[in-house]
Amino acid sequence: MKILVVGTGSIGKRHIGNLLQLGAQVQAFSYRPEAQTLDPRVTRVPDLAAALASDIDAVVVANRTDQHMDVALQAARAGKHLFLEKPLAVSLDHSDELMRLVREHGLVVEAGFMLRFHPNLQWIRQHLQGGELGEVMHLRASVGQWLPDWRPGTDHRQGYGAFRATGGGVIFDLIHELDLVHWLVGPVVDVTAMTRTVACLEIETEAIAQIGLRMASGVLAQVHLDYVRPGYGRDMEVVGRRGVLIWDYVKGTVWLERVGAPPSVVDQVPDGFERNTMFCQHMTHFLQRIAQPTLPAVSPLPDAIDVLRLALASHVSSDQRRNVRPQEPTLSVNNRPI
Repeated sequence: MKILVVGTGSIGKRHIGNLLQLGAQVQAFSYRPEAQTLDPRVTRVPDLAAALASDIDAVVVANRTDQHMDVALQAARAGKHLFLEKPLAVSLDHSDELMRLVREHGLVVEAGFMLRFHPNLQWIRQHLQGGELGEVMHLRASVGQWLPDWRPGTDHRQGYGAFRATGGGVIFDLIHELDLVHWLVGPVVDVTAMTRTVACLEIETEAIAQIGLRMASGVLAQVHLDYVRPGYGRDMEVVGRRGVLIWDYVKGTVWLERVGAPPSVVDQVPDGFERNTMFCQHMTHFLQRIAQPTLPAVSPLPDAIDVLRLALASHVSSDQRRNVRPQEPTLSVNNRPI
């Protein structure tokens, strides 16, 4: 199978490595070819339009967030299957057009929410759907890490995360938690958010976000995102009528707490599990879907659009200090209402 990876930053290189491991023939389009060292098995392509017009099977869109939609549209018009890194874009512009092209051409699409392949989270989703926790009352999801520690050897002040126009800030950058809430207990009908910039980081984007979400089912959720936590942390708590599930990403465990019983570990990641396992499993599923299109999507395009709406609604809520419905028609270009 022939796959074109567009963008060769950290996430692009990860996808390249995984695709090679999975036996794909990989081409790559780099925006800074003189600065990139790629695996010698990768064919570097100098012209994106020519590459899209060739006999490649699919495109992995792994460039800067504000450039995602343009490349996705070009690839969809050329009839290429799509693996779209998150978030889908920095605005909803052209999302309807992309959806139309995908349907017209019968394209396979996966959005890069690889945490949907985390075994702990899959266990939690299965048990929530099975009703073992009883009625879900509320959920809390949190992630944070000191931004300068993310990519050693780079200046965080010059990266995309420093600038809102290019998709920076914790709401876009750490959008996985919004996706997880949507996936586990959504859909979301109401968003309330507060954000804060942090002067010592010397970036223009929000470094902390507290986001409140109301589901159609009545479940309430709180999402915390930050660039300031001294050490990496990611966790979740789901409170139901029959108990509480507590997920710890770092430990790879799910704990169950019930009244009158000691807390117990009910799920643990298998031996050998690592972060890249999720990326590799997601890419494997994408390639399998290309070969067998009837396989269901794990992270479909409509979900990616819905989660982008949550991120945009969070920005509007913080900017305007009000509750925002994700379906409001005022969510538009660069997160600003029209």
